[in-house]
Amino acid sequence: MKLSLISAIMFCMVIIGNTMQVSAQVMSKQDYIEKSQKQKKTGVKLLVGGVIVGTAGAIIFNENFKIYNSTKANDNGTIVGGAMFAVGALAALGSIPYFISSSSNARNAAQISIRNEPFHGTKYAGNFPRSIPSLTYTIPLN
Repeated sequence: MKLSLISAIMFCMVIIGNTMQVSAQVMSKQDYIEKSQKQKKTGVKLLVGGVIVGTAGAIIFNENFKIYNSTKANDNGTIVGGAMFAVGALAALGSIPYFISSSSNARNAAQISIRNEPFHGTKYAGNFPRSIPSLTYTIPLN
């Protein structure tokens, strides 16, 4: 009974998944620029916040770390300081993917342009325009 119910659910999920149409979103140059700016701002915020929290954690850890004559308050301060330093370091490292994707989107924005491209039809094709507005994407080979 359970196997047939699971099989029926899986079959319905496959049918629904195959019938859904996914439409690709075409991004313009302005969309790439906005996305790049947002990602760069997010990366800067993560980096600065991570450095501040990590520095504060290192200071707290340094003030409370004692090998001899340690109290419970010193131990708690050491743990909190170490945790803050670790969270700050992870946040700073987490900013790296945002900077990478921001530069990638900025490059894409620089490579996409809209301009009139010549229409290579026959000379006697009729009343067709000789140039067509086209979205041009250049690929750097270096």
